[in-house]
Amino acid sequence: MLEEIRVKVMSRVSKSRAFAETWTDGISPMEMMVFNTNVTRSMQCNIEWNGDDEFEVLEGVYKHTVNLGQQKCSCRSWELKGIPCAHDIAAMNHLNMDASQAISSWYRKETYLKTYSHFIQPVPNMEMWPESRNPMVEPPEARQMPGRPPKNRRREIGEVRKAGKLPRMETVMTCSICKGANHNKRNCPKNPKPKSTPTPTQEVHSH
Repeated sequence: MLEEIRVKVMSRVSKSRAFAETWTDGISPMEMMVFNTNVTRSMQCNIEWNGDDEFEVLEGVYKHTVNLGQQKCSCRSWELKGIPCAHDIAAMNHLNMDASQAISSWYRKETYLKTYSHFIQPVPNMEMWPESRNPMVEPPEARQMPGRPPKNRRREIGEVRKAGKLPRMETVMTCSICKGANHNKRNCPKNPKPKSTPTPTQEVHSH
């Protein structure tokens, strides 16, 4: 199993680096899709600038506050995702700033390549490994624990025994004649009771 994990990780590192080399903008394509969607939304926003780093951005019926100096927006999308939201982009466009430069370094190509900068080295087959002369590591000897050993395992809460007598608690009695519940065949109304014949002793006493 460890050998399969090693091969899988080695293959994933090489594929991830090859994928990063295909990026044309220096930013992850998935994050660029999110950014471009926010750019489209920013065109529908109306802004009011306070002359410093803060803006009021109106999108539909919602008004958000943006602080470019602290890289914060009241919608918190920029803080959570690391990608400027539509309100931030609208404020940056008002100041002729490149909003794509505000995308977090987590999504940039150089950061992605650093993540996969350590390579898994190939190793020969296990049959080709040199045989070790060290003593074999054996498991510890089993020792008897103090106290009487349990005979049965501990059952879970609500577990019903599969063999032997069933517990009487929460067990519904079923009649074998009418298949009704809460009575047996002895008390079943459909069970014809045999007529009792008098014994010789009873006949003597009756006379």
